[in-house]
Amino acid sequence: MAELSDTITVATHGGGEHEPAAADAGAPRYEPDWVRTLFTLPDLLRVLDLTPALPTTAARCVPSGHGGVLGAQQLGQQVVLAERLAPGKRLHTLHTLFLRGGRADLPLEIDVERLAGGRSVESFALSLRQGGDQLSRAQVMLAGGEPDYHRFDSPAADVGRPADAEPVRRALLPWEAAIMPRRAPRQLDLWTRIADAPDDPTMWRALVAHTVETLAIGDGMLNGGIALPPRAELQAVVLAQTVTYLDDLDVRDWHLYRVQTPQAARGRILGRGELYGTDGGLRAVFETVNLVRPARTRPSPAIQAG
Repeated sequence: MAELSDTITVATHGGGEHEPAAADAGAPRYEPDWVRTLFTLPDLLRVLDLTPALPTTAARCVPSGHGGVLGAQQLGQQVVLAERLAPGKRLHTLHTLFLRGGRADLPLEIDVERLAGGRSVESFALSLRQGGDQLSRAQVMLAGGEPDYHRFDSPAADVGRPADAEPVRRALLPWEAAIMPRRAPRQLDLWTRIADAPDDPTMWRALVAHTVETLAIGDGMLNGGIALPPRAELQAVVLAQTVTYLDDLDVRDWHLYRVQTPQAARGRILGRGELYGTDGGLRAVFETVNLVRPARTRPSPAIQAG
């Protein structure tokens, strides 16, 4: 099997880079506590700020604890590139398959294939690669502005308030986050606000895509009964991600990500979620398919020599 994207090595405490530093004392806890964020919001915005070039656009990476290219970052780059390739249209649906992990210390190339175009709809296939290795492939659909011939919503009545949530430092999200008390088994209610985000709706949608990729896999493991005995290691891999944007949003305001993990079976964890505003209105929906497996071990040099 090819190396898969966004591989996270999960190790329980007992040594290593994931132990909390003394400087963390008194700060909000990390959730999950075995992953650390190695970049700032400005760092992330810089790698998302792509200048389209056809047929191939150059891109860079933020650092990661496992050394691979973050799938969350790739989703954000796909959103920005797609909207800048189709001025006047906004992203409607993004579907990405992750194929290989890559290396965060190397540049990226994004190959662009135009699938369809017209007054109201445009679509691209975006392939992210490093040299001859394809890391991910996305299909994106963008839409022009359309009038509301019929409009209704079913606001969620139980989103709560950010003030009622526990502030946390959420893995890979270098901005405000807070977790609501559990209302149902295998359901995460996470409030986020990115007060320092730029005044750019394209970047807002890119940051939403980055966020949703990080949520289901950690919550599915933490609340799915996966035991982590001393020094045990697992690989948690995002295989596929879909995001559909339904209405306007501004990530500088509080939004609630509600994530449910309805099934874990045969090494896969399925995550589904919705994004709500503080008014309970639905802004986006998403689905994530994850793989969890024992970490691969490499033979020692002595074994290799024999």
